[in-house]
Amino acid sequence: MRTKALVAAFAIVASLAMLASGPAGASRNRCGGSGGGGGVSPSSSGGTGTGTGGGQHRRTCSTKGYVNPFHAKHWWAGRIDMGVDYAVSGKRAPVVAIGDAKVIGSDSHSGWPGGHFLWYRILDGDHAGNIIYVAETLTRMVPKGTIVSAGDRVATALHGGTGIETGFANKFGSTRAAPCYSEGMKTNSGREMARFLHNLGAEVGDKPGPGADFPSGKRC
Repeated sequence: MRTKALVAAFAIVASLAMLASGPAGASRNRCGGSGGGGGVSPSSSGGTGTGTGGGQHRRTCSTKGYVNPFHAKHWWAGRIDMGVDYAVSGKRAPVVAIGDAKVIGSDSHSGWPGGHFLWYRILDGDHAGNIIYVAETLTRMVPKGTIVSAGDRVATALHGGTGIETGFANKFGSTRAAPCYSEGMKTNSGREMARFLHNLGAEVGDKPGPGADFPSGKRC
């Protein structure tokens, strides 16, 4: 009788463990959207980043996640062009890394409005290897070679001027859409970045429509 009770108890514990682990074939550590789109979907459990000057940021993955770099409290969302435009709602705001990253370049004398341009490579998660740029009305950019964690400040954006722009770039610091862009164009590269930011919880000024949230397909 005692043996049967122990067997029954073991069966109940095993059943509960199977329910907690989810359906067969499911990955508990996946950090991405459905259908192979390569996106990142917000985690209901949230989480915080502990970056320098970046405050707290919601993570989108329970393990190696990303943060929303543009909270509505500090930023106004602008248009889609080569990337996505934002403006600071106050006097200044930290520009933070979306994920753990390495700064590939930091240039205060670029040809961009305001002269400032920084780009970094995401080191982990489902966007590992993607290169993100931020440009225009910036100050206090961290130097080339700096390793940062998700939510760490990489620059400070100032109020006024042309605001800032962020999007996908290559390792040489050229925006992905640069070869085909003309002023005012809403590029495919910009839409991809807008979807990525929207999936992280950021507001975007233009609706990007359905599609990938990582650099793929046509540039413009």
